[in-house]
Amino acid sequence: MVALAQESLEQVIARRRPQPPEVLLSDTIRWLAALPPDVRPTALPTQFVRIANALAHIWSDHRRCLEYLEDLLIDRRGGRQGFPFDVALEIAGLKDYYETAIHPTAQTAWDLIVATRR
Repeated sequence: MVALAQESLEQVIARRRPQPPEVLLSDTIRWLAALPPDVRPTALPTQFVRIANALAHIWSDHRRCLEYLEDLLIDRRGGRQGFPFDVALEIAGLKDYYETAIHPTAQTAWDLIVATRR
């Protein structure tokens, strides 16, 4: 707490200065192109470049990607504004695709029973 009190106003303002606009990375563009057209987001990469870049980066890490998608969709901190409806739908669609086509995940107890019988 003392360190916070000693920090100058200029230092606080410098940290909060707007960053230059982000651009889609080439890996992100390849990731988007590889997605099926009915799943490929269009609003997300134009309105939230940083999130699209992050998703492309962690897409192959099953646990991290699912956690990130859930964190995007569920407000655990409270009082968040949320995404525009079209972006929220795209994120939900990506999560559904990820859980059904990329890394099938049991959604209910019945899914677990069926999976164990195979």
